[in-house]
Amino acid sequence: MGFAKTGRFKMKIAVKIILICLFKNIIFGQIPEIKPTSRLSFQSTEVNGTDLNQTVPMPPKRSSQSETIRKAEIDLRHGKEGERVGAAKLLGKYPGSMSSSMLIGALDDQSALVRRAVMVSLSEHFLNGFPVYEKSLIEKIYSKLGDPDVEVRREVSTLIPRLVSPMMRGGVERVMVNGRMVYQAVPASLRPDLLALTQRAFLDEDAIVRQNIVKYHMYLRVPLSPLTMEKLLQDSDRGVLLAALDRISMNASQPRVISEIERLSSHEDRGIRLKIVDVARDCNRYDSRYRSILRSMTEDKDAEVTSMAAVELARFGEKINSAVIERIKNYLLSSKGMSSQVTTILYAVSAMGADGIQVYKALTEHGSSRMRTVAWQRFLSLSNGWNNPQDWTAALKDRDQGVRNAVVNTLRGRISPINKKTMGSLVSSPYEDVRKFLAESMARAESDAVEEYGFELLIDEDANVRAATIRSFGELRTPGWLKIMERSLLDDEYVIQRAAMGALFAEPVRGIPILKKYLSKNPNSRISSMIRIELQRVGIQQ
Repeated sequence: MGFAKTGRFKMKIAVKIILICLFKNIIFGQIPEIKPTSRLSFQSTEVNGTDLNQTVPMPPKRSSQSETIRKAEIDLRHGKEGERVGAAKLLGKYPGSMSSSMLIGALDDQSALVRRAVMVSLSEHFLNGFPVYEKSLIEKIYSKLGDPDVEVRREVSTLIPRLVSPMMRGGVERVMVNGRMVYQAVPASLRPDLLALTQRAFLDEDAIVRQNIVKYHMYLRVPLSPLTMEKLLQDSDRGVLLAALDRISMNASQPRVISEIERLSSHEDRGIRLKIVDVARDCNRYDSRYRSILRSMTEDKDAEVTSMAAVELARFGEKINSAVIERIKNYLLSSKGMSSQVTTILYAVSAMGADGIQVYKALTEHGSSRMRTVAWQRFLSLSNGWNNPQDWTAALKDRDQGVRNAVVNTLRGRISPINKKTMGSLVSSPYEDVRKFLAESMARAESDAVEEYGFELLIDEDANVRAATIRSFGELRTPGWLKIMERSLLDDEYVIQRAAMGALFAEPVRGIPILKKYLSKNPNSRISSMIRIELQRVGIQQ
């Protein structure tokens, strides 16, 4: 026991000494190294790799929008080239009058890179709905159409539609009239220097600039001179050439221009030649040479170009030779679908008269249902095919329902009374829409055809066919039709019941008693409520 007490006493003393030493070391900033093997442990002063005894840096203060714009303005004026470029790009992200003014002020920067960045940012402003309205500022932007850097000129030419309105704004001026000062309107026009700049831009070394100026010159009210048009029609760039062809009308009667169109009619580019067809068609009213150009293009190596030229001549009333017509027919037969060009040619074939009828007849066998639809409609209309049952019955045998429906719509109200032979050829059609059309037409069919095939349609497997037959019987008033209507009221198909009810109400003297009789025996059927409503409508209380 003595030894135990002595041991515990010594342990307490040792612990006190250790704690005193630690306290002194902490006070004097001397913290002893804690080794891993020590039985004593202390919490680390590091959290996620950060020393807690060190000061944590604060995040930088965020600048306001006005401060950012002000900083960009300073950089744009006084910074190095890279800083000016960066500032110009940055201002594009802050649309507004202040940013736009700063950018426009930098359009005279000596660096092409800066001017490019300025134009890109200004374009960004316009596209985001922050245009510039002050005329002097717009004119400053437009003046860069003469910039030595091609990218700047491209940006300016692309922006023309957005610059036109404020730049071409008219005004008023004070003038002396009969000794009095009056105000008169000043028409909108470009400043003389900007007008000269625009005229030079027609022949800019860059194709994109030329193309844009040709496209937009009418907005600027800048005319295209015959000499300029002649040079544009000789342009090596396809886009410029097509744009020039779209603007040819004001110079269409100029001999030099006509000669250029004639030359272009044999251009290696098929798209250009197709465009020439359109130009020659539209400009025919200015000079007869354009029709001669069309005639020569009917011998083009490309069937589509030949076809387009031929149908335009046909629209002018010219007779097309048989060889060309054969090429047109073969071109349409070989087409895979209804492209815009194919559609144009297909409808224009109508202008060829009897020759066009034969083309349409051949196209009724085309693989495209859309093509067959147009072909059948045009063939039947141009040839009065509804007078020839052999023609329209063949059309109703088409495998596509859309084609058949289009044919039916063409035939309605036009065909002669259907005879026994025609009805017999269609009564067993596999298409219920055809049989329904036949049932509807039965009201105008010859009596022997009705007697022969009417009952067959009356028991057709399709309810809509039977309903159409019932309506026709009701209209014809054939012997025994009242009995047919009475029995049809008992049919399971509601559409049959409705057809019978309608026929009976159309003959009220004999029909209403049958309806009242049915109503008394079948008060709760589906058709009964409709019968009651109709009886009340005609003033009969049930």
